[in-house]
Amino acid sequence: MKKITFFILISSVLGFSQSLPFTFDESTDPKYYFKECFDCDFQLTTDPDDAGNKVGQLTSYDFAEFGNAQTIELAQYVDLSDDNNNTITFRIKPVNGTGSGNHMVKFSGGSTPFGAEVKFTTTGTDWQNITLNFGPGLSNYRNLIFFPDFFEKATDVYLIDDIAGGINIHPRARPMQDAPIPTLPANMVKSVYGETYTNLAYLYNFTESFREVDIENKGNKALEVDLGYYGAAFQNTDVSNDAYVHFDYWTTDATKFALRVNSENPGQFEAQYVLGDGGSKPIVKDAWTSVFIPLDYYDNLNVNLKDVFQYNFVDDGGTGTVFIDNIYFTSESNLSVNGFDLTGLSVSPNPSSSSWNINTQNQILSMVEVFDVLGKSVMSLSSKSTSVKIDAEHLQAGIYIARLSTQEGNMHTVKLVKN
Repeated sequence: MKKITFFILISSVLGFSQSLPFTFDESTDPKYYFKECFDCDFQLTTDPDDAGNKVGQLTSYDFAEFGNAQTIELAQYVDLSDDNNNTITFRIKPVNGTGSGNHMVKFSGGSTPFGAEVKFTTTGTDWQNITLNFGPGLSNYRNLIFFPDFFEKATDVYLIDDIAGGINIHPRARPMQDAPIPTLPANMVKSVYGETYTNLAYLYNFTESFREVDIENKGNKALEVDLGYYGAAFQNTDVSNDAYVHFDYWTTDATKFALRVNSENPGQFEAQYVLGDGGSKPIVKDAWTSVFIPLDYYDNLNVNLKDVFQYNFVDDGGTGTVFIDNIYFTSESNLSVNGFDLTGLSVSPNPSSSSWNINTQNQILSMVEVFDVLGKSVMSLSSKSTSVKIDAEHLQAGIYIARLSTQEGNMHTVKLVKN
């Protein structure tokens, strides 16, 4: 049985968004206020107690396993970091009185993992004034989510009006350009996200908060992940003959995050490669950065590479927002970050017990960095030649990755074996 995680379905951006406060008198288009609903419906209607007042109408259904979720994507984010200004107020009216009376409001898409949420109750069918005080230690958020009949299989219609509170701030920074287009041959790639290659069959997302964004409006979408827990499932795939899992990322504020690669049989869901504070690699800020993680790393953590079916990007105690694109598995042959050809590249002997000799005919090497399977740098050598000798005597037996940098700024990686 596949691991099913509590998820909120968040559709792609529809081009409509709102800023607090609002009264549902600002537009005649329902999508101006809400995105598509998960197990619920939204429309605009007239207040039955005031024919001149327009209100929102939110319908929940009794087939929702986790409760219904209606997302408002805010044009200006709401800052809840000030304990004196983190109260949200609104009016709500249960139309039929057949629902559970148990509800929740949540802010997500923020720089604190898993957002901020407060539960509330309703009784009867009159208009009720709700005041929700959100706790300390919060930040700013781009989504406001209503959960009518939260975790209750109930059906009712709820009228909502006069949503206000918090402090409006400008949205967080985002990249100005799309992620670089990969140049690896398609026959070397098993893609799970991106437009360059044909992706493996997508199954479902599970997340606290993410959305797809088209940064340059050219059809090349990327994931905007607010750190907490985001993942996706794809068709079960054998990647045991591949060498790396790759992704590109961009962030301006992330402190720490991790990529998990999950296998199904046997189930393994916690093996992760960490970037940032205390991780295997530092986080690069304000630039698209390409990451190749050796699959040996996950193999050593008991992930069954013959049966992978999910990837997760998780906070691992960090905060911030990360834009992600070009997620794929790839074989090691001619693995070149910039897609250039190292004519006549040779590594000998390999395996080796003492040293490796790396030679190329047409590129002058400027730097060689050697990493262990955990992604930690174990050696760095400067060069101004087409050949480099790497001393392996002090290294433990195992698999290493050498990243070759050239004077032209290109990079190439090769697998080294120490016996």
